[in-house]
Order: sequence, then structure tokens, then C-alpha cells
Amino acid sequence: MRIRLLGPIEVEAAGRPLDVGPRQRRAVLAALAVDAGTPVSIDTLTERVWGPAAPEAPRSALYAHVARLRRAMSEVDSAPGAPVGLSRHGDGYVLNVDRRRVDLHRLDDLIDAGRSASQTGDEERIAPLREAMDLWQGPPLSTLASDWAVRVRRSVASKLIGLAGAWAAGELRLGNPEAVADRLARVLGSYPLAEPLVSLQMRALCAMGRTSEALQWYVDTRALIVEQFGAEPGPELRNLHVAVLRGELDEPYACGTVPVAAPVRYVPRQLPADIARFSGRRNDLAPILNWLNPAGPAFSSPVVSIYGAAGVGKSTLAIHAAHKLTSRYPDGQLYVDLRGASPDTEPLTPVDALARLLRTLVGGATYGVEQVDEAAALFRSVVSGRRLLLVLDNAVDAAQVRPLLPSGSGCGTLVTSRQPLAGLSDVCQLRIGPLTVDDAVALLSHWVGADRVAAEPESAAAIARWCEGLPLALRVVGARLVARPGWPLAELRDRLADERRRLDNLEFDGVGVRASMAGSYDRLSGSPDRAERAIAEAFKLLGTSPISELSRSTAARMLCQSEANAERILESLVDAQLLETSEPGTYRMGELLRLYARERFVGLPETKP
Repeated sequence: MRIRLLGPIEVEAAGRPLDVGPRQRRAVLAALAVDAGTPVSIDTLTERVWGPAAPEAPRSALYAHVARLRRAMSEVDSAPGAPVGLSRHGDGYVLNVDRRRVDLHRLDDLIDAGRSASQTGDEERIAPLREAMDLWQGPPLSTLASDWAVRVRRSVASKLIGLAGAWAAGELRLGNPEAVADRLARVLGSYPLAEPLVSLQMRALCAMGRTSEALQWYVDTRALIVEQFGAEPGPELRNLHVAVLRGELDEPYACGTVPVAAPVRYVPRQLPADIARFSGRRNDLAPILNWLNPAGPAFSSPVVSIYGAAGVGKSTLAIHAAHKLTSRYPDGQLYVDLRGASPDTEPLTPVDALARLLRTLVGGATYGVEQVDEAAALFRSVVSGRRLLLVLDNAVDAAQVRPLLPSGSGCGTLVTSRQPLAGLSDVCQLRIGPLTVDDAVALLSHWVGADRVAAEPESAAAIARWCEGLPLALRVVGARLVARPGWPLAELRDRLADERRRLDNLEFDGVGVRASMAGSYDRLSGSPDRAERAIAEAFKLLGTSPISELSRSTAARMLCQSEANAERILESLVDAQLLETSEPGTYRMGELLRLYARERFVGLPETKP
């Protein structure tokens, strides 16, 4: 006969289940079996079986249950020398049975056997632990809900968790991660907060190449711990999580017979394609390449901020430079469009950007984060010690970028934005302006062909000037000319010379100067800050000036402001790259910006067919 308490209360006789009656009778059996060989008083039995809901005559009920149990066991147990009996002893009863026939007590013997075999080989130690695990069929006394049953489950929980941990570690040492992952998944269903078992489950899954599932175990466990206790997991589990994310999980459980596979470290290559038609920028490219040198002694994690007006080619320069730096950052290149220049979409929040970076670095695993400081700390931990290049394109401001910066040595960061990121320290701020006429013509020839440009050099130079040296405008012009191979360059030159048609001819296939400028203007006009909306209104009004050069006094008269207030507005427009200033008190609005400002002033739609 075998009595099972580690799971549903069951009795097995001659290899077959024995029906010992309804739930309360099984509760009486369990209450006696927990103290097998030791008398249990009537009062204790009553409390264990019924608790505060005891019947009016508990002794009579106990007598009836004990009589039926005694009869059932006497009929089936015929093992010589080891009878099972249930007898009266003083003011209580005792279950006379070899304690090894009760799985709860057999469990203790097997755990002790595994502990005593700890100095021998893994095979000798794991055998009793495997048998102990086979005894465990679920939460102890799972069919009982009394307070006593709850106390028993709590008292046995640490013993069972310790057993599962010792068994799983042994199986992993023997190279059996499949057995561990399958069994621990069921065990953790009963003890989801057992961090040591979660660690072993993650190791088993990683050994099987199921890294994403291992990471999800951490995410789910952490969420449960935070929800129930308002705390973070312990350092062991957190460190293991970071090691898995970084692909640096150690292998203390591997052995020579069946090696435990380590997770693959992902090497991201996220840079957009380089620009074959890159022209000029030699004086801008050199400092970027020099600064982002991980061997340089001055900076441990260099950051370069490239800023400038809409359409000036910031992203193109950053991507071109990043491709030249790939050999210096062999652990990968990350790219995130922060969407700070798009008028149609909201900028990416730092926490969303970090979630994308983390998903990339863990090889596509589902990973969600809610607190930016937590996500930033995890990101820094994951990239620590790696040589990664991070390109953050189209940033709004320093607040959006700061949480995304890696720490430590070896990583480099390239940021593009329309305004300088003054809120970042130890940053190389690099402003880029329009291309020279010669470089602009060279870029145009890349698009339309050198022969076509050589046939009309004056028209090509005029087109470059009407485009104000903006690579975006030249790209649109080049695409239009390629789509119209029969047009002479002079035709497009004349169209661009006409102010009424200039912006229309700088639109092609959904790309255009208007949309690029709208990003800067809309950030101001759509701001909840009244002062920023007033600056957008001032931009429109200044665009009606017949001249592009503005003095502080001229602007004050146009805006009906004092010179001090006008200067504050003008400087804000400079910061937003909607004005330029070459010397104090003197400002200039480029012709393309002036045309756009006029359209906004008269209320024309942002795009024309």
C-alpha cells in the first residue's frame, strides 16, 4: 500500500488505486498520515479535517470515517511483516504504517540520500532526486482547502523548491535540459515566485536554443514580483537576465557527454543602405570619423551630434559615416528613427525606442518595458563591454536622446537633429550647412548623368543655386529630370526661377521640400505652449518681407514688438533652423523657407498637386 499526499490524496494498493471514500474521509487519512506512527488527538484531527466549520458531533463523524478507513485498509494490505493499521491510542488515533509508504516521508529519505551522495558522481546523486521528483504530483494535499492543509503546503514548499533546484541542476550538469524545461514549467505553475527555479528554467531553455522563451520567463516573473511585492527580482535572477540578453551566459552545468548550448549573441546590422551618390562633406566627415574612434583615449563612449536645417542632408551624412565605421564597431550597428522631423507622426518616446533596441539585442524576443529609467539601465547593462555603434536619427531634443546613450567604453553614438542638443554633455556638436555650388552640381550629375550636366553647365549651376545647395531639393530635382529625359536642364531652371512654381517643382513621389520644412514649423504651430505658437505666427509674418535679410529693428516693426522681444523670437527661430544668423542683430531667411512661410501666411495647403 502507498499513501500519496504530494498532490491529490490517494491510496494505491497492489499497484491499483483504492477508493477510500469522499473528501472528508481522505482528509482524515491525510491528517493521520502526516504524522504516521505518531498518535494524533481527536481535537487535532477535528481541527485538521474541519477547522472552524466542525460539525456538532465531530467525534461521531471521526469514528465513522476511521471505521471505514480501517476496514478498507485491512481488506487490501496483505504485505507480510508490515501491516497497515489504524488503531485507537488514548484520546486519539495512530496510523501504523511504515513511513516509507507515505510519499511525504519517503521524500525526506530520498532528499537525504541525494545529499549524502553529493560527494560522488552526478549519476549517483541524481537517481534519488529523480525518484523524489516522481513522487511529486502537485501541491501537497491539493484536494483540501482547510487552514491546516494550507499550512502543510507552506511548510513543504521550501523543501520541494529545494528538491526541484537540486534535481534540475543535476540534470543540466548531465546535459538533460529538455527534461528540466518540461518539468520545471509544471512546478513553476505551483511556485511562480521561486526565483532559483526560474533561473534554472531560463538556463534549460537557453541550452535548448530557446532564448526568447527564457527571456519571457524573466519578464513574466518580474511582472508578478512587482505586482505582488512592489519590488524587483533578486540580483541572481537579474544578473542572469542581463547575461542572457548579452549572449554571455556561463555554462556551469555543461558536461563532456552532452554539451549545453550557449545562446547566440546577435550582431545587429541595422544601418540603412549607404548613399552611392554621396558628394562633398569632406570637412564634415573627417571630424565624425576621428571622434567616433573607440581607441581614442579622451572619451569612453563618444557621441557626435549632427544638426542643421531641414533637407540639408544630416541623415545621409550620418549613415554614410556609420558605414565607414563598421569595422571599428564589430559587435554591431543599431539604427533608430526617432521621428522628430516628421509632421505626420508623433516622435518616438524614449521608452519605445529603448524597447526596440532591447528587442534587437535579444535576437527578436518579445520584450516590453514601461519605466524609462528601468529600460535605460537595462540597455546600458546589455551593451556594456560591447563595441556597438548607435545611430539615432531625427531626434527632437536632448531629453529624447539622453536615456538612449550607452555608458562605458567601446560604444559610439551618432545623433541627427534640427537643433543643437545642448542638454547633452561631452558631445561633439557639428552643424552642417548647404553644399557649395560645385558639390551641388556634382551631386546633380550623379542623378542625371555627367554628360547631361556637362552639356548645360550654367543651367546646372543655376538649379543648384535655386535649390540653395540642399541635398533634399537636389535629389527631388534629379528624380524629376531622370523621369523626363527629354527635358533640357534649362526648362527646370526656368521653372525654379518662378517663385510661384518653385516649391511645386521641388516635389516628386511623395518627397519634397515643403514636407521637410513642415516638420520644424508644425512643432511650433502645434505646440501646447502659447509662446511657441506665437513664434510660428512670427515666422509666417516674417516670410512676407520683400527681402531675405532682416535686422532686429526691422523685425521688431514687422512683429509690432519691442526690439528685445523681437530678438527673443528671432533667436528661437534660429534654434528651430527656420532662420540663420551670421552676426549679432542680423538674420536671414532662405528663399525656400520664405516661400513656405508665405504659403502658411495666406493659408495655402501644405502640398499642391
